[in-house]
Amino acid sequence: MPTPQRTILLVEDTPVIRMALSGYLESQGFAVIEAENGRAAVRVLDRRSVDLIVTDVLMPEMDGIELIKAVRTDHPEVKILAMSGGAPGLPAGFLLKMTQMFQADAVLYKPFRNEELVTTVSALLSETPID
Repeated sequence: MPTPQRTILLVEDTPVIRMALSGYLESQGFAVIEAENGRAAVRVLDRRSVDLIVTDVLMPEMDGIELIKAVRTDHPEVKILAMSGGAPGLPAGFLLKMTQMFQADAVLYKPFRNEELVTTVSALLSETPID
């Protein structure tokens, strides 16, 4: 019996990155819903459930840390993967440590290889421990 398709909510404010990541995840067999920021992601979560959220940290309107806090309050069972490349004055390491303080399940430093993304996503969805 085939396994049911897992649904990922991809939250990324840069359209070209969102499109590339979405396309790659879909090519690996995942269903992907896209959102351009945390506020749009919350609207998606109000309408449907997802298995995993892959979110950027630095975004307009509602950033990834605010999104993680909201998800942990309203949807604590959803796995969260935070990703960031940082910004001037805000190193990625600092931002990603913050996401872990608010209970992101895993982090990825941008830029990352597609294989790293799929390995981390698959581990989160199978509940395999991540190194």
